[in-house]
Amino acid sequence: MKKILELDPNIFIPLGFISMVIGGIWMGDAEEKNFIQLVLIVLGGLLTIGGAIIGFIQNRNTLKENKD
Repeated sequence: MKKILELDPNIFIPLGFISMVIGGIWMGDAEEKNFIQLVLIVLGGLLTIGGAIIGFIQNRNTLKENKD
């Protein structure tokens, strides 16, 4: 758990957005929808949500440490 909290959330959030944008543009332009496009969108969403959760936990821990 400590190793996960040491990760930088500023890496996950932009990668997630980029993945979702690529998947969305590809899905919008393609005549056939395929599984890879959906995986890109879902993976991007999970990366973004994961980065947000890590950032929230790190921020909360920092606030607790400063309060003490």
